[in-house]
Amino acid sequence: MAALVALDLETTGTDPARDAIIEIGVVRFNGPRVEETWSTLVNPGRPIPPAITQLTGINDLMVRDAPPLHAVLPRLERFVGDAIVVGHNIGFDLGFLQRQGALMLVEAVDTYELAAILMPSASRYNLGSLGQLLGIPLPNSHRALDDARLTHAVYHRLYEKALSLPDDIVQELVRLSERLDWKGYWFFSEVLQQRAREGIRAKVIPDDGRGWFQPLNAEWLARPLEPRESPVPLDVEEAAALLEPGGVFSRLMPGFEHRSEQVAMLRAVAQALSEGYHLLVEAGTGTGKSFAYLIPAALWAWQNGRRVVISTNTITLQEQLIKKDIPDLVKALGLELRATVMKGRINYLCPRRLEALRQRGPQSVDELRVLGKVLVWLWEGGSGDRSEITLHGAAEREVWQRLSAEDEECKAETCLKRTGGACPFYRSRQAALSSHLVVVNHALLLADVVAGNRVIPEYEALIVDEAHHLEEATTNALSYRVTREDLARMLRELGGTSSGILGHVLTQLRNVLRPSDFAAANREVQHLTDLAFQVEQDLGQFFTALDTFLDYEREGQPLGMYGQQVRLLPGNRHQPTWEAVELAWQAVHERLVALVARGEQFVQALGDVLGLAPEELDDVLGSLNGVLRRLSEADHQITALVSQPNPDFVYWVETSGGANRIALQVAPVHIGALMEKYLWNEKRSIVLTSATLTTQGNFDYLRNRLNAFTADELALDSPFDYQNSTLLYIVNDIPEPNGGGDYQRKVEQVLVQLAKATGGRMLVLFTSYAQLRRTSEAITARLLEADIQVYEQGEGVSSNLLLESFRESERAVLLGTRAFWEGVDIPGQALSVLVIVRLPFDVPSDPIVAARAETFEDPFNEYHLPEAILRFRQGFGRLIRTQTDRGVVVILDRRVLSKSYGKAFLESLPQCTMRVASMQELPAAAARWLNL
Repeated sequence: MAALVALDLETTGTDPARDAIIEIGVVRFNGPRVEETWSTLVNPGRPIPPAITQLTGINDLMVRDAPPLHAVLPRLERFVGDAIVVGHNIGFDLGFLQRQGALMLVEAVDTYELAAILMPSASRYNLGSLGQLLGIPLPNSHRALDDARLTHAVYHRLYEKALSLPDDIVQELVRLSERLDWKGYWFFSEVLQQRAREGIRAKVIPDDGRGWFQPLNAEWLARPLEPRESPVPLDVEEAAALLEPGGVFSRLMPGFEHRSEQVAMLRAVAQALSEGYHLLVEAGTGTGKSFAYLIPAALWAWQNGRRVVISTNTITLQEQLIKKDIPDLVKALGLELRATVMKGRINYLCPRRLEALRQRGPQSVDELRVLGKVLVWLWEGGSGDRSEITLHGAAEREVWQRLSAEDEECKAETCLKRTGGACPFYRSRQAALSSHLVVVNHALLLADVVAGNRVIPEYEALIVDEAHHLEEATTNALSYRVTREDLARMLRELGGTSSGILGHVLTQLRNVLRPSDFAAANREVQHLTDLAFQVEQDLGQFFTALDTFLDYEREGQPLGMYGQQVRLLPGNRHQPTWEAVELAWQAVHERLVALVARGEQFVQALGDVLGLAPEELDDVLGSLNGVLRRLSEADHQITALVSQPNPDFVYWVETSGGANRIALQVAPVHIGALMEKYLWNEKRSIVLTSATLTTQGNFDYLRNRLNAFTADELALDSPFDYQNSTLLYIVNDIPEPNGGGDYQRKVEQVLVQLAKATGGRMLVLFTSYAQLRRTSEAITARLLEADIQVYEQGEGVSSNLLLESFRESERAVLLGTRAFWEGVDIPGQALSVLVIVRLPFDVPSDPIVAARAETFEDPFNEYHLPEAILRFRQGFGRLIRTQTDRGVVVILDRRVLSKSYGKAFLESLPQCTMRVASMQELPAAAARWLNL
């Protein structure tokens, strides 16, 4: 067996061109046995950034007398010798070393690549998380030797996992990766060789319930819903009694609490479903909304043999409903009630497309990694729902998209014939057809109704939870975004005579056409290839023209940290630089139209010649139609953006730098008319509910945004005792947010003193990522001195991981922006202080915000203020999550006191104990309230 060395570096940053190595650790090992270790600190010749010291514990004093890098590299190379180098994200470490001319020719294995395939459902793939998941009792200390030891242990556990895989999966991974520069090839080749050394092995058979795709649930299919001709109304009193003291739920559910607000909501929902009218329900935190609508929905659906659709905004709530609340409900009611989750096509794996990729072979490391992940996942019993596996980054998500059931060309009849109904998407639709309750998300709900109910089976009753997100979700579902890379990818996917879909078509045709017909098909593919090449060249000119336009719009100034957004209005459409954009697009448009038309004619002609095509050819022609359809949609959307704008939509161009990083965006200005046409006027009963639907004490704003003019309304207070649980502290001597540097310094000062007084346990909500970063840089070192950890939301950092880390830390502060204003649920003492740094007004220059604001006579009071109040209330709701929670909400924006509109924010909150006082008094007041 080849010698193996685990390697880890600590560095001053992530860029090999600018940053330096500060520590090296290596471990020579054989199987589980460590044979030799070596580590050294390295003097980087520059100060170590505070964030790196915080992460690693290595400071300037520790490396002051350490040798420079050039002095330790010879020792490192002697230690490694001709061994295989193993590392976690080993490309990072080798990037630093090879820049200095070290370890230039080593064979490398990346434990990240191995884990991504062998642990397809792991929530995270960082080294420390893998160590925990694999049960390795070694620290992930961010010190080089410790992490090299952990890398060795992770490698060994993954090797043992790989030995349990079926031979055919290992062989396929090796065969498919031979042509790629993949840092997992040596590992799986070694596994195969180990198998050969072991001799003949029994074929590995998955446990019961595991296999490629699960069969359809025949029992469900045999029992479709049988709707009554006329719905029978519910007995509202009987339904309400279920939640009364002594009712079924109090007997069966431990810790059940009677809440009068919950019963009131249940009655209202039951009445709306029974009598067939629409309802808006605001129910404060702690009401128990889920059961208040699930009980009447379940009873009405079961009693009438009809389907009720429940739509949520978040996956978290979807999973809570389908995995906990609905099973509890079914148990309590004793009904033979069927429920399922439905997702968009892109969430399901397509067996046909998977097989096509296996036959063709992956063309990139990303394709190989996703393919390997999917093969292992399915062998372990994966259902084909992408939520069960972890996909990292845009590249992996793009590969999944090509494997998903998003192909609109695939019809249910085709799927049933090809796979016997084993397709996960087909199975989910069949399950929904037989279900009383179907749980979906807002994006799917709206995309489906606008597209004519092609995914969700027909329904007449709808309950929308987290309804304050409905406008945003609808806007996102009906928006369009495309980049130069997106368009180039479509053209690459199309391919040519020897690549892509067209190349695959020719390969298939060679065996089924006469030589003369094949020659004609080959010529036609060549014409299509030439057209696609010309389109790509013209796109280069188009995006260069767009780059010139954007440069003109910012008057030649350098691009800022956050890029540039330019909304397209009559004024800038008359600029000479935009006229150049129009001319450049006209050239693309003409060739793109010709390409799509010629491609469609080619598919039609093949259909006429072939009649009934072989399955594989039929598949590839379906894929060709899919690409042509996407190219046609891109042409339609960009033509509207460039020269034929629709007044009901807003158009803008944005860039983060250069012609290759330009995106074109289209979004609807209003969605109320769509809601009215497809939902309010079409469905028998719709219930919208959330903890935040009202602004300034009424539903008027929401009604106008969603055209919900005919809906009844009900507003229910939270059952929580905010007067005794919550101190609302408004700082009255801090400058207003436009006070510049002085305001920022005061924010930093308040946060440090407050966190020290309360021992952390604090969530700080910002409206700007730039301010969050400035604050983090200023307070982190000061709080570390008090043993308080600072976690900050950032690019590429998982929100769930941050929340998990914060929950597990006894003394921590979490800094968050928009994603943390809602959906954060940290009950108990882990979160005791909530700080709202600024009132959450939208950025007025955002294209959608600006376009919508223009439709109001008084944009501030009619649009900006209600939106900010809704988000403010959501932020406030992060603190008190249970009856026993106690905490402090601090507002650092003095505009709630100094501006006439400030009262509207304060009046939107439940009745708390309120105190208006100075920054100096805050730490002691907070500590007293929390009994510290």
